[in-house]
Amino acid sequence: MANQAWESAVLRKLAEKGDLGKESVDYILQHNVKLNFKKYSESTGARWFLFNHITLNTRHYSTDTDLDDPKLLSLLVHEVHHLKQGTSIAFSVYGELDAWQVEHSFYKEIHPRKFSPAFEELLALPLNYNRENLRHAAKLMQDVAGKGYRIDLYPLYPILDEIKFQLTRREKNNGREKNNGREKNNGREKNNGREKK
Repeated sequence: MANQAWESAVLRKLAEKGDLGKESVDYILQHNVKLNFKKYSESTGARWFLFNHITLNTRHYSTDTDLDDPKLLSLLVHEVHHLKQGTSIAFSVYGELDAWQVEHSFYKEIHPRKFSPAFEELLALPLNYNRENLRHAAKLMQDVAGKGYRIDLYPLYPILDEIKFQLTRREKNNGREKNNGREKNNGREKNNGREKK
């Protein structure tokens, strides 16, 4: 378990970093999230676990890490975001794209900078259920994090939506399903702009 004094200090620092920092700290405190350290592969910054645990990779972080380190603080925001998403969303390319975008928007807010072209492209992608978009996001994540980052093992959609897609071949589209050029929404089908009941 992380040193209590360090944990209190890092949470105080995160709470000072704007609304999202404070919101993340509030979530950690309200849900009794525990911060720990463990050694993982080089491509991993931290991991979240069921039962409200966040574990930071000892290859990159320790209780000696500067509390103002924007990567440390934004990584905590990323992992808290996964806890908020829940297991189904978090273990999907969609959930990872969402968390990466939240993390690095926060990073840029507290430490303005430009990332690599691949990274900037990833952050500019729309967060939606378009499968080509999600495949491209997964490729960009591996380009940025390295091949050890096994996003390629994740389903594109949250697992129940992925199973539904595999059974029906209907692509989820922000609350709508698409099938062969037709959109289905609330029991109605749209084809070329016309609704069919």
